[in-house]
Formats: sequence, structure tokens, C-alpha cells
Amino acid sequence: MIIDYPWYYVLLCLLVGAAYAVVLYFVGRRTFGKVTNVTLAVLRFVAVTVIALLLLSPVAKRTVHERQQPHVDLIEDRSLSVQMSADSAFALANLYEDIANHCRTTLSSDTSNVGRTDLGGMLDKINPDAAAVVLSSDGINNHGQNPVTVAEQLGMPVYTIALGDTTPRRDAALANLRHNRIAYLGNSFPVEITIGAHRLRGRGARLTVVDGLGHNVASQRVEYTDDDFSTTLSFNIKAEMKGLQKYVATLTVAEGEVELANNRQAFYVDVIDGRRKVLILANAPHPDLGAMKQAVESNPNYEACVITADMLQGGRMRLQDSNYSLVVLHNIPSTTHAVPKDLETLPKVYVIGCQTDLPRFNALRAGLEIVSRTKKSSEMTAVYNSGFSLFNLDAVDGEAVEQFPPLDVPFGEQKASASMQSLFTSRLGSIDTRQPLVAASVQGKAHLVFVWGEGLWKWRLADYQNNGSHEHFDRLISQMVNFAAVTDQRDRFIVETERHYSENESIVVNAQLYNDAYELFNTPDATFTLMGDSANGDFNFTRRGDVYTLSLGRLPEGIYRYKATTHYDGNTLVAEGSFAVEALHLEQANLTADHTLLRSISAVTGGQMYYPDQLSELSEQLSTLKPVIYTHTRFSELIGLPWVLLLILLLLGAEWVLRKYYGEI
Repeated sequence: MIIDYPWYYVLLCLLVGAAYAVVLYFVGRRTFGKVTNVTLAVLRFVAVTVIALLLLSPVAKRTVHERQQPHVDLIEDRSLSVQMSADSAFALANLYEDIANHCRTTLSSDTSNVGRTDLGGMLDKINPDAAAVVLSSDGINNHGQNPVTVAEQLGMPVYTIALGDTTPRRDAALANLRHNRIAYLGNSFPVEITIGAHRLRGRGARLTVVDGLGHNVASQRVEYTDDDFSTTLSFNIKAEMKGLQKYVATLTVAEGEVELANNRQAFYVDVIDGRRKVLILANAPHPDLGAMKQAVESNPNYEACVITADMLQGGRMRLQDSNYSLVVLHNIPSTTHAVPKDLETLPKVYVIGCQTDLPRFNALRAGLEIVSRTKKSSEMTAVYNSGFSLFNLDAVDGEAVEQFPPLDVPFGEQKASASMQSLFTSRLGSIDTRQPLVAASVQGKAHLVFVWGEGLWKWRLADYQNNGSHEHFDRLISQMVNFAAVTDQRDRFIVETERHYSENESIVVNAQLYNDAYELFNTPDATFTLMGDSANGDFNFTRRGDVYTLSLGRLPEGIYRYKATTHYDGNTLVAEGSFAVEALHLEQANLTADHTLLRSISAVTGGQMYYPDQLSELSEQLSTLKPVIYTHTRFSELIGLPWVLLLILLLLGAEWVLRKYYGEI
């Protein structure tokens, strides 16, 4: 029995029971004999003590043993390399039936990534309570972590069924293709193509690359000088057309080749005509500036320029001809530098730090006023507001920012406009101040973003230290910049898609519609027209919260254009764009089964590898698995146990019967 109170509470319960019994049966006139008095007192003492102990909410601890039949997880690799092998028609139905006669089984299959094989990921998802794992595969692993390492950590045997053919085929393939996803119009971008060939010594082929119009943009002859040949060719291709461009690399077929599909591979490059320019204007040099510049330029549609106010004052730089789309003001206005007149009409992101002149800032009437009577500062950490709706920031990014170190925040009391929403509020130690730390607002057609505090460089470093990349910080800054840069009518209806998808990826399209106050709403219907060589159609957006969403599922490889339409205030709003769906070629590049990998997986786990004609032996091996005994510790409140209530009723009932018998009741 466990009681979450000091030990002397139990002593107190005993004293209460004893006092109750003594007062009732030994103080004043005694109506019963000595033995009867003692008996009745004992019954009352035990009953009252038990009731008093129950008020302390005692918990009973007990150990429970459960015996279960062994559970076996069956994993079937259905990747493209298996389907293209001689074993593609091999059926495991009899295996499943045989195993089911001996063990409870579940089946998990690599059906979602037919273009690549991640054996480590498949093993990592198995039931931790399984007694064993059966993995059928050809052993070709071209994605994810080392499956041998994953298997070794499972703590259970992995039995493998070896599919496919280990004999190298007479074949050549485009084994790997590397290229820039983005290029600038008029510039050249590099392409590297690795060619592998087996058992084709003395033969040769020609590699050509053509653009979407069929024009030959690169070509080179290759001679296979070895039976196990590999080489990498490099090209520089000029980006001559704007938009998503398709290129196709083709390797001519050599005599005797078995598989032809891996001689061709398409790739896509997004050719853009210039980038939107973001000015980061600072009162003085600061490590925040480099962190923000790198984050802004993580979005390929933006380039950032960092200058200090002294450079403007000294005449070393001019602003009027720079064509900036947005300005980030870091500690400006300050006591020495005001906001330049050339920047007054630009969308703005304010970073308010210890050098900011708060009276000057308040005079801008930007929707945020900070009243301060001291120049001191405080260290504030971020608290994510999931209800923020002015732009979309993934909750994973918001939670990551909460783990970042504090910003150095000027001391003061904030007065925010009604249109302002806080993406992050500030926390001082363990106290949530609920004052904005990162906030945004819409003032007429202008979008404004405020960061109350400096030290953003520490956020970027912490992101890498905590998560191994700068992605969370970069996405936060990118979303802030995207929101602030929305200024004109054509940005009223925004459709969000990635520029590149893989053919095994489910495509989800999101859209946002803003009213005259630039507030999100989705009252009007919105449609989406998809146009492509491989798939097309008309769809209707569904509503989710204040935004629109549409699931297109998986699409075949190719370039797709889209046109989204909605109506607002008598106007038709249209958003157009394009994206590419890329084929996965990893499976076609190598069709030679790797049974050594399967044997290693079984060896490190205490299992064994079997071939398809040895399934009966595997079934017999699994039948020897012993039942699993699980031991659980359970805690139950005594007040909820029936026998405790029965004990109290018996004690009080026995006392009542004795008193009745002796005539007092």
C-alpha cells in the first residue's frame, strides 16, 4: 500500500480509531460486559481506522503477469527493383498462412515508396512487442540509414527472405544525376551525370541532354573500358527560357543491354528572371544582420542587401534607384538616424532593439507604441501562439523557436493596435508577460512585422545546435518577409505550392484570400484547374479554418501548370503558377540483388536468411518461438476496491448485531 502523505498521518488515523472506540465503549456508563465491550471497541476501532485511512487516498501496488502468443511482424519490400526482378510474381500468401498457424502476425509493406527502398525505415516502424521479424526483399537499399544498424538495435531476430538475382546484368544506366534546382535566366548551370555499366567492356554509347523543345544542349561519347565501369560527366547548360524547364538525359543503348528504362532520366530546373530585393538597414553593425541575410536568401525568390545608416549618411550608397521590395529596419529609428524618406512607402519589418529611439519609433504610428522610462533591457524567451492567422507558420517551427535562447528586449510597456496579432509572446523567466515578441499587423494595404528584441543571430545558431540545420529559423524569417512584401491587388489571392515534387509524394495545395483589410477569410468558393501532359482536371478547394486546401494525391512525372480562381467584391481574382513532378530513378539504376546485406541483417539479430524455396523451414523455425510473458505493475486506489467496502460493512454489521443481541439497539 502506498500513501502520498507523511508516515505520521497513518499514526493519526490509528489514534482517531482508538479515540472513537474508547469514548464510545469505555467512557461513562458501561452497558455491556467487559469482554463484549472490548470486542465492540475493536470492531469500531478497525472500522473507523480503515475509513480514516481511505481519506488519505491510499494506492495498492500489484504485479501482473500476462502470457501472450508470439507476435511476428512481416515486412514485404514491394519497391520497383523487386517488381522488375524475376521474383516479381512470387507470392507470399502461403508463407503468411503458415506463420499465422503458429503466431499472431501483422503485415507492413513498402508500398508508399515504390521508387526507392528504405529498409532501415521499414525496420524502424515495427511493433516493439514483436517476438521476431520476417523481411522479404532483394536487399537493394538506396535510401535512409543503414538497415544493419537499425536491425541491431531491435532486440529481436530478423529472418530474411532473399528475392531477386545476384548475378550482375549486362546493362548500362544513368546511376546518378546532380543539378541545380534553380537557375537565373541567361546564366549557365552545372549538371553532373554518373554512368554505370556492367559486362559491357569494349562497347560504347552517347549521352545527350535535350531541353523541353527537343534542342540538343549537351552531348558526349562514352567508352566502356571495364566490365564494372563508372564515370561522371559534367556539363554547363545555359538557361535560355524562363519558368520551369524540363531536360531529358538519354544514354544510347549498347548491344546486349537487358534493361532499357534506366538509360533515360528527366530533370527539372526552375529558371527565374531576377529576384525581389530586400534591404536590411541597420543603425550599426550587428551579428543579427548576417543571420537575417542568410535566412532571407534561403528563399530563392529573394536577395538581401545589408547596409548601415552611416553608409547612407556618408553618401557611399543611394537608395532611390535600388528597386527594393521590402526593408528590414534594425534599431532604426535611433537617436542618430531616422527612417530615410526614400524608404517610407516600402513594406517594413521592424527589429526593435536597445539602440532604437522609442519616442521616434512611436512617432511613426506604425501600430505599436512602446512606453519606457528607462534604457534597461530584459531577456525574453518566445511563447508560440497557435492562433496566429496572418500567415502560416508550421507548429513544428513554432515549437522549435520556443527552445531558442532569449532575445535582448528593451524594457517598456507595449500598446498595440487592434489589428496586430502576436506570433510569439514573451516570457520572462517562468512568467508569461503576454506582450508581443514577434507580431504582425495590416495597416490599410501595408503589411508590417515587428520583432521586439535583438539577438536573432543566437536563434539561428541554436536552431543548428538543436536540430542540425537552420530550417526552422530560415522558414520563420522567410514567412515574415513573404507576409510583409504583400502590397498590391494581385497578391490578394495567394496559392502555395512547392516547385518540385517526387512522383511518390502526395501533393497538397494551400490558398489564402485576403479582404480589404487584408484579413484572411474563405467565404467565396475557389476553384483549381490543373493542366499537364500526364494529368489535368478541375477541382474545388475545401475550407480549413480561414484558408483553402486541396489534395491532388500523387501525379505522374511532368510539368504542370495551374490556374486558381475565386471571386470577391465583384472582381475575379486569379493565381497562376506551375510545378514539376519528378520521377524516382534509384530503383532502375541497380537491379542486382544484395543478399549479403540481408544475411548481415539476420546475423546481427540472431536470425537467419532463407530463399523462397525454403519457406517451410522458416515456418518451422517460427513455430519454435516461445510465448512472451509481460510483467506489468498496476496501481489501484483502495477506495475503489469492492472488498474494502465489504470489510467496512462486515465490521459495522458485526458491531450492530452484537449491540442488538445485548439489547441496546
